[in-house]
Amino acid sequence: MNAVRIFIADGKLRPIWRFLLSIPMVILAMLVAGMVAGFVLARATPQGRVVGAQLFALAALLAAFKLLTSLLDRRPLGSVGLAFCGRWYLELGMGLGFGALMILTVGALEQLLGAAHFTVNSASPGQFAGWGVGLLVFLFVAATDEELIFRGYPFQRLADALGPAAAVALFSGAFGLVHLRNPDHTWLSTLNTMLVGVPLAVAYLRTRALWLPVGIHFAWNYFQGFGLGLPVSGFGVPFSVLRAEVAGNQLLTGGAYGPEGGLLATGVIVAATVYLALSKRIYISKEMRTLVFGPTPAEPVAETVVPRELTAEQANSDRPESS
Repeated sequence: MNAVRIFIADGKLRPIWRFLLSIPMVILAMLVAGMVAGFVLARATPQGRVVGAQLFALAALLAAFKLLTSLLDRRPLGSVGLAFCGRWYLELGMGLGFGALMILTVGALEQLLGAAHFTVNSASPGQFAGWGVGLLVFLFVAATDEELIFRGYPFQRLADALGPAAAVALFSGAFGLVHLRNPDHTWLSTLNTMLVGVPLAVAYLRTRALWLPVGIHFAWNYFQGFGLGLPVSGFGVPFSVLRAEVAGNQLLTGGAYGPEGGLLATGVIVAATVYLALSKRIYISKEMRTLVFGPTPAEPVAETVVPRELTAEQANSDRPESS
């Protein structure tokens, strides 16, 4: 009996074992997606292969999480955080605006300090539209993939098992370490990439949905690369609205790695974390609460006592005796 309790609680596999099972499932999903994408998209353009690989990865991750939520959690796939219910569109919109504000603040600070200079690129409307839409699709799907991996099912089960603080620390650390393979990374870029995992995790924990962190993640990358023309975690964007000339202190700007490698981004990330943790505008919707935690038990209804008509004898007994 004691051995069973190590693995089972409340009729389900304990969260820590579900977390451990989810890790090889994620790895397998990404490997399968990569192989299928390589076969199917062998004759596609380089841009098509990149976007297609992200779409295959998204499909594989959702399929893996569908199996895990159905078999181990007995919950719908939407419980992972991408359900189209409740405040999803408001949270996504809030994330898009907040992520854009964060990176534009960094860019404005670089401009004000003389560390960077931005000029408008000269191009046709068709070029702006074509690159804008293409990068939008690619970066949005890529942000969704990363949020599913780092704030999705594995993170959620680890938070159930060890508590949110431990899950945030471990997955934020992993988020930063994964980016060590990016070009021009530094110790500060790694630290900032770990640090940015904290507000993204807080955004999930406050809403129990992934729409807010996906919006923040995507908007930061999109406006950083396509908007400002700055490197996105070490990778340059082929075309952007603005052309950036960065010549300031690399410790502030991040240099070739991009803003994530600079102290200006550190300050913005910390401020964003405080806001996301304290804002009263961010909360879990009733629909997501039901998906994640199950229906709330109905409160007992107080029994209503309906007075019956008094018999003539009872009515007379209540009257004061005449003297």
